[in-house]
Amino acid sequence: MTKIQVLFSTALAGFFLVSCSSTPIYTDGTSGQVKQGQALTLGLDREDFENAADLMIQSMLRDPAFASIAPGQRKVIAIGRILNDTPQRIDTDKLISKITIALRKSGKFVLTTAVAAGGARDSMSHDVRSLRDNEEFNQGTIAKKGTLVAPDFSLAGKIRQDNVKLPNGKIQAEYFFHLSVTDLTSGLAYWEDEQTINKTGSKKSVTW
Repeated sequence: MTKIQVLFSTALAGFFLVSCSSTPIYTDGTSGQVKQGQALTLGLDREDFENAADLMIQSMLRDPAFASIAPGQRKVIAIGRILNDTPQRIDTDKLISKITIALRKSGKFVLTTAVAAGGARDSMSHDVRSLRDNEEFNQGTIAKKGTLVAPDFSLAGKIRQDNVKLPNGKIQAEYFFHLSVTDLTSGLAYWEDEQTINKTGSKKSVTW
């Protein structure tokens, strides 16, 4: 092997070593930093939302407060405030949509879009009622008063992020997904859960 080939091989090996070392990894969040596989980024990606949502859904549907709901007795649930307490621009609908779709498919819940924190998710339920007394519309086709269904429960939560600088100079990004379901009649929290995601990587892999 020529001197040039040796230098090239050494540089190539160094490149791959640096590349691999800068790849973020999932850890168990303990001081032992037990590896749990590679991550795409130190930020939150679609897989993170899907995994967190799946665990939350299973936890909620197994809870005694909801496990006994019969399919024909579906409860109405509204979306409360979902706070993004991270420096990232996160579309919290990614998490909530996956959860509400699964809850509806379970046959135990139905989502209302007429009531939500910050305003209706779909304003049309209210918009069509503004057509009352409008002579251009057949009033027999306009929704009557007292037909909207109030929610039984609300789903609210927060996504929080903590960044910890490790002794080796890397960063551990700790994400906390917290959700709760409140009975709107009593104001009592019938269910809550928290899932954590821990990622470790170099500053170069930071995307926020």
